[in-house]
Amino acid sequence: MSVRDAKVLKTVSPQTPTDLTPDAIRDISGALNILLSDVFGLYLKTKNFHWHVSGPHFRDYHLMLDEQGDQIFAMTDAIAERVRKIGGITLRSIGHIGRLQRVLDNDAEFVTPMDMLAELRDDNRQITAAMRETHGLR
Repeated sequence: MSVRDAKVLKTVSPQTPTDLTPDAIRDISGALNILLSDVFGLYLKTKNFHWHVSGPHFRDYHLMLDEQGDQIFAMTDAIAERVRKIGGITLRSIGHIGRLQRVLDNDAEFVTPMDMLAELRDDNRQITAAMRETHGLR
């Protein structure tokens, strides 16, 4: 394959049968990619807290955050595959995620367990609201 052929393929959108208009594909794919970026951000924050939780409830919180992280990560494939199913293009890199995510990172060296849980609660609420908003797109 020549460089010219590769460039043409890069600009060709997938030929996915759909009744959505090109504008709807763009809007829905864009919203889903932002949601997917938020889910990846929440996943990494959950794993960060899982790795760094401390205190008298360490074992319970550690196990809970590990299980929650697994459940959050499991969401990513379904969201990305929905983007592809409607004919859109999904995330390609960590940098792409960083440009789109709205869930804020937490790079603090120490966070109390209660602050971790409160922050994750708020982030989960934010993602739930984003899911409801995205679901309403047509």
